[in-house]
Amino acid sequence: MVLRRHDRRSLYGWAQRVEMFHTGDRLDRLHELTGGWPLLVDRAHRLHNELSDPDEVLRWLVGLRTDRAEARVFAEATGVYADPLLTTGYRALDDEFKDGSFDLENAVTAVAVRIEDEEEAHWIVTCLDALQVFDREDTQLRLEPLLRQCAALRDRL
Repeated sequence: MVLRRHDRRSLYGWAQRVEMFHTGDRLDRLHELTGGWPLLVDRAHRLHNELSDPDEVLRWLVGLRTDRAEARVFAEATGVYADPLLTTGYRALDDEFKDGSFDLENAVTAVAVRIEDEEEAHWIVTCLDALQVFDREDTQLRLEPLLRQCAALRDRL
């Protein structure tokens, strides 16, 4: 079962339900810093309950992008590192496209070039899509920025 990442609208609904991060700027910042990942939204919720300070929670989330141990925990929790083929596929996409956009066909091609198996490349891209590592805008995809940044920190360990 895949947990769906929050988009801005669903995160707004969540914030209303839990009565946290009410202001538009805090909500925008929460979305930017969590990427909508349920694991991080839940952590922000718990931290807010502990600290009672939404700005302190946002500062902690900023630290995730520079703390190698936290970045590793998050990157591995997404499932990208659960299988060596998924890891290879993700790295192939990152090497090929960086933070640029691409379509599904180009994603499969980039992975197929790396592993030399187009059928397996389709499977890898489908799995990565199910893990929600892509941000979508119409037919264009982009590697989700927070995961991309945390994966880079993780791989430097």
